Amino acid sequence: MTETDATKRPLQMPEKFIPYLEKHRMYKLFKDMMQDLIINLPQDHLKHMKMFLSQRTHLAKDPDRVIILVSPELNIDTKSIVKDLIKDLGFFVITRRYVMDRYEESDKYVPGCVSPVLMAEVTKSLVTKHPVAQGSWLMFDHPCTVREARCLQQLGVLPTVTLVLMPPPPQAPRTENPHTPARGFFQQDFEGLKFAYKATLKEVHIHPNEDTKAVEAKCVNAIRASAGGAQGAGQSLQALGAPGVYRVLLLGPRGSGRKRQAVSLAERFGLVNLNFDDLYKVAMLGEDEIGEKLRNYGCSNRLKADIVRRRLAKKDCIDNGWVLTGYPNSGADFEMFENMPTPPNRVIFLNADWKTCKDRILSRGVDCCTGAPAPLGSGPRVLAHPADNEEQLEKELDAYFSETLAELRAAAGITAVEIDALKPFDQVQTEIQAAVMAAPAFNIEFGAQLSNVRAD
Repeated sequence: MTETDATKRPLQMPEKFIPYLEKHRMYKLFKDMMQDLIINLPQDHLKHMKMFLSQRTHLAKDPDRVIILVSPELNIDTKSIVKDLIKDLGFFVITRRYVMDRYEESDKYVPGCVSPVLMAEVTKSLVTKHPVAQGSWLMFDHPCTVREARCLQQLGVLPTVTLVLMPPPPQAPRTENPHTPARGFFQQDFEGLKFAYKATLKEVHIHPNEDTKAVEAKCVNAIRASAGGAQGAGQSLQALGAPGVYRVLLLGPRGSGRKRQAVSLAERFGLVNLNFDDLYKVAMLGEDEIGEKLRNYGCSNRLKADIVRRRLAKKDCIDNGWVLTGYPNSGADFEMFENMPTPPNRVIFLNADWKTCKDRILSRGVDCCTGAPAPLGSGPRVLAHPADNEEQLEKELDAYFSETLAELRAAAGITAVEIDALKPFDQVQTEIQAAVMAAPAFNIEFGAQLSNVRAD
């Protein structure tokens, strides 16, 4: 036994290291490395781990591995949909015909006999070769039986999402045909494969006469939603990344949609939604030391940090995690924030141009009776919000784009993720979820941005 043997001397992680491990997604890296070792069982473990880490330095995100199952009731051109997916997402496609060609070249091939075990071995050799192993792959007519699917699963050929293209469910239950229709060697056992891949299943409902472009768009959205952990309520959150408690900081100019996105993100992950303006109003009314200082001397950087620190130290934030908007507003604020006991482990910038932010803010109003937000001109009771003064807004946007944004980017460092906030709301939300759960998009060792980085 050596003096570093964990069985003799229990190892403890110093608390000051934990924020760094969470921020740089080290927990997820260790989990993925362990999973890779268990699946591949290499003879030289050290060499295998070095190769694994070398590959991870060139990856911006976890690669998408997709299997497409098409219901026999649908009459769609699957090949055209796959070609569109290749253009949009850059998949390596593995077809059954391609696998069979390699299968017949194998030394173990016996004419007239198809072995699911050998088919799985051939498929694994294809997905583990360079450059497929470093990229994303897609299968749309393979495997065809539950036995083949089980063999692939035993060898570690696992999809991240299984898309099931099927008609919308009927309004009333229909009479089921007790007989399974006959199928050929290259046709898939639809119901059996749905059961085999139920852990990664994602249904995509296709309406009759829907064109291939619309179907392809639905498939892309389903893959991106799956990458963001949006299979269903409470599914895949722990499977995709650690830590289980997310502390998310959303940064961006007024009009970028930070508050709306924070509300949706909090609902999805069960986080505490915090906005600095609300925290400041509560602190101003408080009868404690912070409240008295705010009323007597005004707000300073130190007081703002104390307001945030006090709220983040409460039990609901510690247990459930949080998403914060409206703070920090400068590099000095960010430095104080990083030195708190529970700093953010996910920093996301929502980017929108000056004109779009201004147009969004000046087009919104409030119902003067209920106080509910509503677009200007949508009713006689809807008036412009008192805080949305055009002259004041110009000053705020000028300060953000000329000074604040550069300071925050420098303070956030290489683990921050930037997302285009001009895209549709649902797509931005999906990319935010993916950024929260994904590995960092930067090479930590060299401090350089990786090529082909995608937040989604």
